[in-house]
Amino acid sequence: MFFRVIYSSIGSKVMILFRIAIPFSLKIIIFAFDMILLFPTELEAAKLKALRPDLDIRICGVGAVETATEVARILHSERKSLLLCGIAGAYNHNLKKGDVVAVTEERFCRLSSGYTHTYKATIEIEGLPEAMSNTVSHCAMPSEGADIENMEGAALFALAESEGVTCGEIRAISNYVGEERGAWEIDLALERLTEVIMELDID
Repeated sequence: MFFRVIYSSIGSKVMILFRIAIPFSLKIIIFAFDMILLFPTELEAAKLKALRPDLDIRICGVGAVETATEVARILHSERKSLLLCGIAGAYNHNLKKGDVVAVTEERFCRLSSGYTHTYKATIEIEGLPEAMSNTVSHCAMPSEGADIENMEGAALFALAESEGVTCGEIRAISNYVGEERGAWEIDLALERLTEVIMELDID
């Protein structure tokens, strides 16, 4: 089984490709230097902070506005790759609660016709299912072809694209879109999210 991560070429950056063959187990390798891991909430970051206090973990806040504000503040003084991690709701019922996906595309949901734009991840993580995501202002927005929904991703991707820094996103499925809150499996999603991030070779 082959897994690879690609850092896309942006400006003076060079595309780096690594391949590794590891049978029978999930093993994703990211050779990443100067990477910041962003989480919307302390709850989502807590397990990883306890296990890897050496990582550069920041809280970006819930929603597009708070995320854009924090990312802009970071990029004002730091030029580092950004990896957004958190939970998400799934439109696609082929995804199970606890599944972890690599988001390849983000878009702001329900913008007026003619103003929609799709933003793409520039860190590609192979070995995880890929998903297209809507960034929403509240839960249970229509899918319009997306696999999952979250509240921050498009803000990160848009700012990273504008500023020429690499970015990616990993989400763990906690619920299906439209489900009652009591049916969400947040603990399971956070456990799986942390497990997957721990398998990334991030210094």
